[in-house]
Amino acid sequence: MINSVFDSNPPVILVVDDDKPMRFVLREAIEKEGYSVAEASNGQQCLDICQAQPPDMVLLDAIMPEMDGFTCCSQLQTLLGDRCPPILMITALEDKQFRDRAIDAGVTGYLTKPFDWDVLRQRVHRLLAHKWVEMELQIREK
Repeated sequence: MINSVFDSNPPVILVVDDDKPMRFVLREAIEKEGYSVAEASNGQQCLDICQAQPPDMVLLDAIMPEMDGFTCCSQLQTLLGDRCPPILMITALEDKQFRDRAIDAGVTGYLTKPFDWDVLRQRVHRLLAHKWVEMELQIREK
């Protein structure tokens, strides 16, 4: 569950996956933790949503039609810069070359399918907590 990491509104997590059943399962699991969820079925939709209103975090599949997760991640970094939310890539691609490609694109974390739900929950919470600390530091520096 969400502790006091975000005070007023629950964090919004954007789930980006072309597999509708996977989006549904992720949505259900994330909402049970108290987070709000938005969905996109490809990288271009992700970019459009993030440009209009950046979420607090993105869960991003690697292989999708129209725009893959690697390209999407790289473009999010360029488009949003310091405002880019943490990006956790969730994919069936296990090879080191794909992890390296994801890191080069700017992902914050990498999780392979099938994954342990407790690991996903912990990573989401930690990445959001880290984002909150960064936001607090930026506010204090101003």
